[in-house]
Amino acid sequence: MLRIGDFSRLARVSVKTLRFYAEAGLLLPSHVACSGYRYYRAAQLPALRRVRLLRGLGLSVAEVRELIGLAEGEPAYTARLRQLRRRVLRQLACEEARLHELDALLQGKGVASLPGAMVRRAPLPPRAACTVRARVRQLTEVEEMFEFLERRVARCGGRAPLSPFLLFHDMEYRETQVDVEVCVPLERRALRACGGRIVPGAARAACLRFAGSYAQAPLLYERMLDWMDSARARIAGPVRETYLRFGAAQRGYALPPLLLASGVAEYETELQVPIRGAR
Repeated sequence: MLRIGDFSRLARVSVKTLRFYAEAGLLLPSHVACSGYRYYRAAQLPALRRVRLLRGLGLSVAEVRELIGLAEGEPAYTARLRQLRRRVLRQLACEEARLHELDALLQGKGVASLPGAMVRRAPLPPRAACTVRARVRQLTEVEEMFEFLERRVARCGGRAPLSPFLLFHDMEYRETQVDVEVCVPLERRALRACGGRIVPGAARAACLRFAGSYAQAPLLYERMLDWMDSARARIAGPVRETYLRFGAAQRGYALPPLLLASGVAEYETELQVPIRGAR
């Protein structure tokens, strides 16, 4: 039995979210003590993942409650999913129509020049990596996550001599409440030992390299979006920040010297945005 705080850390969701799911009847605690403490079991993790998946698809609380009350594979469950798929297709058609209208408004107006922004197209290979995903309150928390993960990989061995990277699952830069995944490259032989995964690649990506402070990234990302507008390209996956040269504490682990910079002025970073539909 796990207290709600321990279960939330294990599941990588907030305590507030778990309480909301309980009040909505989507995931009830396994036990509520007389003191009011809520307890969960690790065996409830698959049910929680199912709820999060359905909510992530845009389903209302009532729709999720209805679906989790049905067994996967039974006719009623399949029929409901097909109805939802048709709804998403209608929504997609409406969004496509809006996009065409915006393109029509932009015709003949051109796109602002992007001084200093050298966007190139390149494929992104899949990477074996040890990862940690969380919704952080501030982006400054990411540095601590990288330090934790590098130490973890050093203990199990098998770090690949490649650049670490950060995935933005919200596909945008925000100051607070950002859904990020820290990724430290692994040799494939070390995947099981380190509990890693294969981070999917992309056949095409818009890439922009810059030097110096990470504070430039949000502005450069906006410029990349302008470039994508001009190329009629669309975002096809999480935005990546790949750290080619960076600073690190190296306490409890060691990194390849070629990856290390002596100061912010020597930092090198590449923004990588998977794209589709580019002309």
